Amino acid sequence: DDGEGDEGCSIENKTQAKMLLLVEVTAPFDDAPSMRITFETEEGERHDYPLRLPLVATCFMEPVNLDPGAFMQRWKSLEGQDRECQEVMRLPPNSSGIDEEYMSRVSNIIVNGLKFGRCEGVDPTPWTVSGAATFRTGAKDVNGNNINVGCLVRVEANPKANAFRVTTRTLHPLCSKAIKNVSLVSIKLAAL
Repeated sequence: DDGEGDEGCSIENKTQAKMLLLVEVTAPFDDAPSMRITFETEEGERHDYPLRLPLVATCFMEPVNLDPGAFMQRWKSLEGQDRECQEVMRLPPNSSGIDEEYMSRVSNIIVNGLKFGRCEGVDPTPWTVSGAATFRTGAKDVNGNNINVGCLVRVEANPKANAFRVTTRTLHPLCSKAIKNVSLVSIKLAAL
């Protein structure tokens, strides 16, 4: 019940119900959205459960494939403190280390997990993965067009230091932060 006169639904004792949520993002975000489930038992006992939805910003990405020149042109145009987010992450000492197989998994995460287009040939080294995507929103601009945010990511490995540097650049600071955070978590999981 959202408090606006909607009576909700009734579920019989010892039964289950499923609720389908369709989510449309209206603005960049860097923290999982939440919702509140409230219900009352037949005995009048009220329950209230705040829940975090299993959504991250990359759920709303559309891959973009760029050639090396176009990628670097956009990368340079997005320089600036409010547009860039960067963090260095070291793998645990007990990890197997960074090798070509690990970089293949990182590339797969960027393309298939985070929904970025792989921008091949940007770097002459196998230790860097570059990608581009568009963060799609349902919000409209003054002309009625959907507002979208271009996003770039670079994951640079340093096998000797057993570390990665993740750098993201977008026009929106929350997009940059969200992509960096999701990338870091995903790269850590690839070590498992």
